[in-house]
Formats: sequence, C-alpha cells, structure tokens
Amino acid sequence: MQFIRIAALKDLRRRLSDPAALAIWIGIPVVLAGMLSFISNTGGTPPRARILLVDQDKTALSGLLPAAVRQVNAPFDIEDVALDAGRKRMDDGDATALLVIPAGFQNAVAGTGSAELKLIINPAQQVLPAMVRQAMEVLVESAFYSQRLFGGPIRKIAAGTGAPPSAADVASIAVEINQQMAALQGVLLPPVINLTVKREASAPPLNFGQLFLPGMLFMSFLFIAQGMSIDVWDEKREGTLQRLLAAPQSAGQLLLGKLIAGIGVTTVVSVVGLLAAVFWFGVAPSRLPAALLWCAFVSGALIELLTFLNLFASSQRGAELLSSVLVFPLMMLGGSFFPFEAMPAWMAAAGRWTPNGLGVATLKELLYGNVSVTALGIGVLGIGIPATLAFVGAWRRLRSFANA
Repeated sequence: MQFIRIAALKDLRRRLSDPAALAIWIGIPVVLAGMLSFISNTGGTPPRARILLVDQDKTALSGLLPAAVRQVNAPFDIEDVALDAGRKRMDDGDATALLVIPAGFQNAVAGTGSAELKLIINPAQQVLPAMVRQAMEVLVESAFYSQRLFGGPIRKIAAGTGAPPSAADVASIAVEINQQMAALQGVLLPPVINLTVKREASAPPLNFGQLFLPGMLFMSFLFIAQGMSIDVWDEKREGTLQRLLAAPQSAGQLLLGKLIAGIGVTTVVSVVGLLAAVFWFGVAPSRLPAALLWCAFVSGALIELLTFLNLFASSQRGAELLSSVLVFPLMMLGGSFFPFEAMPAWMAAAGRWTPNGLGVATLKELLYGNVSVTALGIGVLGIGIPATLAFVGAWRRLRSFANA
C-alpha cells in the first residue's frame, strides 16, 4: 500500500508542476457550464408577432378580430393604427405585419359583396410572418365555411339597421341556425373522428444547459484520461519507469498508483462541474454524492482503457495520434459534442453503448431522473469489465514496454 500511495503522490506532484494543463482541465466544465447557463437563460420569453391593424370597415365583425386573437392567447400583439402610420412603421421594421381590413369586409363575409384583406409582412423576419400568414389563411377559410353553413342568418344580422332586432327577427335567426345545426348532427355532434389525448405524468423537460452539461463534463474526463495515459511514455523517456519497475513491487501497484492519481484529478474536475450544475441548473445537492462516485468510476475506467491502448503504440507521437483518433469519435458518439436527444436514433443508440456514452446517460439519470438498479448494473458491468481487462492487460504489458 505504501508503494501505491507513493506512486500516486508522485503523479499528483507531476500534475501540479504543470498548472496550465491542470487549469485547462478544471476550467473546461466551468467555462462551458457558464456558457450553457447563459444560453439557457437568454430569451426566456417566447417571441410574439406585432401586427399593425388598419380597420377601414369599422363594423361589428371587423372589431371581433382583435378580440378573438386575444381570447385564444395567440402569440400576436395587435395594435390599431392609421394606414399611413402603419406603412411608415413597417418601412422602419417596427412590426411583423400590417393587416388592412377594407371597407365592405362584413358584407363580404355575409355574402353580399366582396373584399380583399391586405397583409404586408416584414421581410427581415422569418418565422413570425409565416405564423401570421397561416393565421390569416385560417381566418379566410373560416369565413368561407361560415358563409356556406350559416350564410342566411349572417346576412340577416348584417342587414340590420343598427336598431335592436325585434323578437321575431331573433327567433327567426335562432330557428334557422338550429335547423342548420340539426342538419350537421351526424357530422359535428358527435364528430365523425374522436381524438383522445392521454398525458402521462413525466418530469419537466430539460433545458439546453442541462442536456449538454453531462456530455461536457465527460469531454473533460476524456481529455484528462488522454493526458494521464500518455504519462507512461513521458516516464519511459525520462528513465523513471524502468527504475520504478526494478523495485520489488509489482507493475500492477504502479499502475494502481497512477490510476488513483488520475481519479484524484478527475474528482476535482467533477466537484467543480457538479457544483456548477447545482448553482446554474438547479440540480438538488442531495444528488451530488452518487453523481460524484459515478464520475470517479467512469473517469478511472477511461484512464485505464487509454493507458492500455498507449502501451502498444510504437512511439510517443504514435500514442498521441492513436489516442486522439479514438477520443474524438468517442466524444462525437458519446454525447459530448451533441446530446443524445439531438442525434439520429441509430447514432444515439450506438453512442449509449460507448464507455463515455454509458457514463453520460447514467449521469443524466443521477442528476435529473431516477436511475434504476438494472440500468446502473448494466452501466457498471458495461464499463467496468472492459476497464478491468484493460488494467490486467496493461499490467502484463508494462515491463516489456519499459524495457523495449
């Protein structure tokens, strides 16, 4: 045990002698988490379309339009303006759209005339004008079918003189509407198609920062594992590896000391990243111990896998190239560059079975959800068995590597 402790302290001192690299490793989760927090908290209020309305009809029906929009809570803000003022504001880019309701609009809806709605949209905007255009298309379609179904009653209402309608007129309109509704009984009441929506209770969706943070943390672990695993080549070049292996202690103890030192570094990075998750993304502090143990376990496994790989390279430069060729595809597939939720299904399915992908998926459950014992066991075995085999293989390879 004393030799393992000495070997671990030796590697930690060597890491501390390069504070720049250590600062980069620790700073990766801090900087990225801060950026993700800023992005997640920017633009919290959804955009709304500003529609300038020019009502040239000045009838009861044209006045119903802004009231109807406000009733359905559409993402539109309607403002009444004069035509000249509206055109000037559109030229200045101060609105999403300008809608002109011409005189005769109510008569056109009643079927006793014609009218043309004019919609002028802001070309500098992309999504909101399309939403306004679609809403206007729905309005036109609704007016058409309302006229086809209830044209008679609508014409009687539009033909009013402005005085209160008589009881006979009200009764006549009501009877006509009731007769039309009765004719539609088999189509609308009940409807031909019934839609049943079932909502299952689920956790609130994760925001942008919460999705990316676990992958960013494991990106840092992969960089640390790459730097720590290449250390065997540094010690071989300096001759210290051969002298250490000349001691009566086994090569396995030396590797174990290196592993403990690597886990010590990744634990510091884990603490920093997880505290950022608490302060910036609302993760409960009670979830940190399990998440910290998981990060230590997976980061140690990554160090062992890359150490085993580097021991079979023909040179230090070849080892650096070989580890880079492996690390960057792992980042791509394992949820570090893109969260699994944003990947194609086949890529996400493959990425979740990479060592860091298993780590990222389980860490998300530990931080935001409820990981099952079965899923945790699969993760432990899926990561632990290859890492154990890599440790044993590196143990057997280390002496021949030092003497080569």
